Amino acid sequence: MADFNEYEFRRKVDSALGKVATILANTRNPTYAADVPHKYDDKYGLAEFVTNSAIAAELNVLELLGLTADGLKTLVDWAQKRSVTLRLRAEERCEFDREEKRKVESSTEYVTEVKSSIFGKAKITDKTYTTVVEQFWKFDFEYELFAFRGNKPTNDDDRLVLQTRKGRIELKTTDGSKDAPPRSKIVVRPAIDVQITWLLNQIESDATKLKFKIDRNEATCKTPRRNPAVEGGLDWFSSFQSWCRSVKNYFRHDLFATATGYSEEKSLDLSSLDANALFVPVLPLFEDGVFQGAPAITDGKKVETSTAVSVPGGALVLASGALSATSALTAVLPASDLAKFLQEQKRAILEKFGELEKTFPVSGNKLISTKEANLIVVLDHAEKITDHHTDGIEYLEFMLRKQLIAAIGKEVGPIDFSNYMRFHNRKLFREEYEPRPFSHAIRRPDHYPEGTVSIEAKNHDGTMAEPVYTTCRHIPAAEATPMRFPISASADVVFGGDRYLHAMVMHEFEGVSGNSMTLCARARQFSSFILVVGRIGGATLFEPKAAMIVQNRDELEIPLMLETIPTPKEFRDAIESLSPEQQRFCKAYRAMQLESTLFGLVILQIKPQMEKLLNLPVDSLTKEIRLTQDLMELFMKYQVPSDLVSFGGSASTDAAGRIAAVKTHVSNMYQMIAESKRLAIEESRRKAEFELAQRRDMEVKMSLSYSGLADGMVEERKMDKNVKVKKKMKKEVEYKEKKALPSKSRSMAAPGGAAFGAVASVQPVAVPVATPVANDAPAPSPPSEAPSSSTEPDTIPGNQAFSDEDVQGEDFTQIPTELDSKFEELDVDAALRPTIINLGTTWTKKYYESLLAKQSTTTMSTSEQSTARDGAYDLLDALTRSGVLGFDAAELHVLIAATHCFDKSLIDTVIQDNVNPIEKVERSSLIVATTIHNKEATLLIKNDQTERVKTYSPMLFAPAAVPAIEGAGQ
Repeated sequence: MADFNEYEFRRKVDSALGKVATILANTRNPTYAADVPHKYDDKYGLAEFVTNSAIAAELNVLELLGLTADGLKTLVDWAQKRSVTLRLRAEERCEFDREEKRKVESSTEYVTEVKSSIFGKAKITDKTYTTVVEQFWKFDFEYELFAFRGNKPTNDDDRLVLQTRKGRIELKTTDGSKDAPPRSKIVVRPAIDVQITWLLNQIESDATKLKFKIDRNEATCKTPRRNPAVEGGLDWFSSFQSWCRSVKNYFRHDLFATATGYSEEKSLDLSSLDANALFVPVLPLFEDGVFQGAPAITDGKKVETSTAVSVPGGALVLASGALSATSALTAVLPASDLAKFLQEQKRAILEKFGELEKTFPVSGNKLISTKEANLIVVLDHAEKITDHHTDGIEYLEFMLRKQLIAAIGKEVGPIDFSNYMRFHNRKLFREEYEPRPFSHAIRRPDHYPEGTVSIEAKNHDGTMAEPVYTTCRHIPAAEATPMRFPISASADVVFGGDRYLHAMVMHEFEGVSGNSMTLCARARQFSSFILVVGRIGGATLFEPKAAMIVQNRDELEIPLMLETIPTPKEFRDAIESLSPEQQRFCKAYRAMQLESTLFGLVILQIKPQMEKLLNLPVDSLTKEIRLTQDLMELFMKYQVPSDLVSFGGSASTDAAGRIAAVKTHVSNMYQMIAESKRLAIEESRRKAEFELAQRRDMEVKMSLSYSGLADGMVEERKMDKNVKVKKKMKKEVEYKEKKALPSKSRSMAAPGGAAFGAVASVQPVAVPVATPVANDAPAPSPPSEAPSSSTEPDTIPGNQAFSDEDVQGEDFTQIPTELDSKFEELDVDAALRPTIINLGTTWTKKYYESLLAKQSTTTMSTSEQSTARDGAYDLLDALTRSGVLGFDAAELHVLIAATHCFDKSLIDTVIQDNVNPIEKVERSSLIVATTIHNKEATLLIKNDQTERVKTYSPMLFAPAAVPAIEGAGQ
C-alpha cells in the first residue's frame, strides 16, 4: 500500500476508459470499482478478473515474441513436473578486418597575392589535405530467446526456441590501432533468466483454459489482496517485469550502443521504441448490474460466463468461474469484455509494428532492425502490464481502507483503540472482575487519604494522562503471609497488610503503543508515606530498587520502561535446535526473565507505625502534626534512637498522658540538640580566636625580630597570655559544674533512668519545641515503673519469625510461570509477550518549599535518587527498631504485564490481515484474567457475551483452559 499512487492510477484508468468507450457498446458504462455498489465477494472476483486479464495479456506478449499454440502446450506439459525457464542468450565478437588511408581536403583555402613588374598582380591559392587512417572491424552478434525445462538448457529435447538472430556489421574507427578494437573481441553475455512455471500452471493441461482462482477456504487466505494465489501472481509478474527490463536494457544500452557509436546506424530514432500509447487490457472496473442471476444482454446478445479469447494460435477459453462470473456476483465484467480488450491490445501492438517498419530496416546486415525494435516495444508493453496488474490489485486494498475510514469517520490509531478497549471491557466483564484504573488512595480505615499512588499512561497525542486499567485481585491481610525486604546488611523490614495482584494487558501496533507509562505518587498536605519500588524475589521476599518519602504535597513521577521478551512459542522454536546444555542455559535465563515481570510497590504509612513504635494508642498522632514532623526529623536528620522518645510509663496511662510524655521527650531532645549546637558553635568560636591570636603573635614576632626588642616583648606577651588562659579555664570549669547540678524547674527522667537537664538560663533560639502539655493532663509516669506495651498488638513479627517455607497464602512467583504456560496453550497467534517493567533513570519531583510557597519542580538524578532512598531507609530503620518491629500499616501492589504485539499498524491489521484486533486483545485479556482470578471464563464475563466469546475464542472454554494456581484463592 505504501507504493500505491492514487493520482497515477487514476490517470492510467481515465486514459483506458476513453479507449473502453470505443470498444464496448454505448449502453455500457464500466467505471471505478469504488463507485459501483457491490459486495465483499465481488472484490475477490475483481482480483481474479484483473489477474486473469494480466495472464492473458502476457500470453499475447509471448505470442508476439514467437510462442505458438503448440509451443504453449509443450511448455504447459513441461510445467506439470519440472520448472520452465525463459532465457535470453547473447554473444558478440569483434575482429580486425582492414585498414584504409585516404586524404581529406580541408574546407579552408589560403590565398596569397603576388606582385610582379613583368606580369603584374597574381594570386596563389593553397589547400590543406589531411591523411586519415581508418580501421574497419567485423562485428558479429548473435542472440537467442528460448525456453527450457529443468536445468538442461543445451539439450534440444528440453528447449523451445522462440526467436533467434545472427548478424554482422562493419565498424569503423579512425586513428586507432589494430590491437585496440572498439568492442571486446569476444563477449559472452550472462544469461538473463526468468521462471515462467507459475504462468504455465495457471493454464489447463490442454492449453485451452485459464484456471487462476483464489481459494477462499484456505487458512492463509485473508483478503482479496492478501492470499497465496494473488501473492504468487504479484511475485511472478514482478520477476517477469525485471526480466523484461534486463533484456530491454541489454539491447538498448549494450548492443545498440555499438551501432550508434561506430556504424552508420547512429542516425536511427530510438525514442520511438516505447509502448506508452498501447492499450493495456488490465482494468479494475465494475459495472452495475452486469449479472443479475441470468446472462446479461450486451450488444443485443446474451453474455455467457465462458467466452473465447484470442491467444497464441487459436482460442483460449477462460475457465468457467475463473473470472468469478457467477450469479452471486453482480459487478464483475464478463469474460466477453476481456476478449474484446485483448483483441484491442493485439491490434494496437500490430499497428505499432507497422509504424516501426517505416523507421527501421526490415532485415539485412543491420544491427538494429524491425525485429529488435518490435522486441523492445513488446517488452516495454509487458512491463506496463505488470504495472497495471499491481495497481489493480493494490487498488482493492486502497478501496477497503477508504471504506473503513469512511465507516468510522477517521483513521483510528493505538490511542483510539485503547479508549475503545476500556469501553469494551465494561461490556464484557462482570462488574466485580472488570479492569479498574490503577489509582489507589493511601489511607487507614475511616480516615482521609494520606495520598495516592497511580500508574498513568501519557498519550503521545498530547491528551491528558490517565491511569492504566488492570485486572485486580485483592488478598486481605489475614490471608497473606508477611513479607520482608532488606534495608541494610543486618536489618530487614517485615511488613504485612493487604495484597493486590494486578495484571495489565497492553497492545502494540507495528511496535507503537501510542503512550508512555509513569508511576505517580502524590501526598496531601501534612501527610506522608514511604514508597518502595522493586520486584518480587520470592514467596516472602521483596527486592527493593528504589525508595522515597513522599510528604506535604510532594508529587513524584517515575518513568516506567517496558521490555518485552519472546513469546513461549518463539522461545521454543528458537531453542529447538540448540544443544541440551544451551537449552538449559536459555531456560534458566528465561525463568529469571519471567520472574522479573513481577513489578511491585510497597506503600508504608508512617503515622500508624510511629504510634506502634512509641507505644501510643491508635490514631493518637492523627492530629499531632507538629509532633509527627519533629519525630521524623529526629529519626532522619539526627539519627536519634526511637527508645529515647517512646513512651515507657505505666500501661494504665491514658492517651493524653502518653502523648504528653512523648512530647516532653521530644522537647528535651531538641533542647539537648540546641545546647549541643551552642557548645559546638562556642568551641568553633574559641578555636577561631585561638588561631587568630597565633597568627597575630607570629606577625608581631616577625616584625620585632628586626629591632632587637623581640625577645623581651615576646616573653612578656607569653606571660600575659598564660594568665588569661588560666582565668578562662577556671570559668569553664565553674560553668560545667553549675550545668551538672539538677534544675529545680526543668528536671526530667529519661526512659532509661538517665536525667535530661539544662541550665535554667539557657534558652534555645529558633528551635522547634513541642506544644506544652495541657494543665489538666496527667503527669508522666515515674521512671521506676516498667515500660508498657503498645495499645495496638504487634501483629507482624520481626524477620526472624518466618521463612519462605512457611508460606500459606499466595506465592506470587508462581504467577509468571503459570501465565507463560497459558500463553503457549491458548494464545494461538503467538502474539502475547511477557513484559518486564523497569524504572527510568530520570525522575521528576514537584514540591513546595513552604506552606504558602509556589510549586517547584526538580529533576532527580541517580545520585539524588540514592540519597532519597537512604533517607527512607533511615526512617524505616528507626520505625522498625532495625527490623525488630514489623510494619502493619502497609500495602503491597504486584503488577504483572503482558503485551499483545501486532506486526502492522491498526488499520493495516484490519485491512491487510483481515483481523479484528478487538477479538484478539479480548482473548489475551481473558487468558490473563482467568489466571489471575483462578476462575473459568464463563464466571468472569457477562451472560450476554458468552456465546460471542465462545464463537471467536473457543479454546478459552476447553477443560484444559481452567487455571489452577497452587495456593490461589486460599
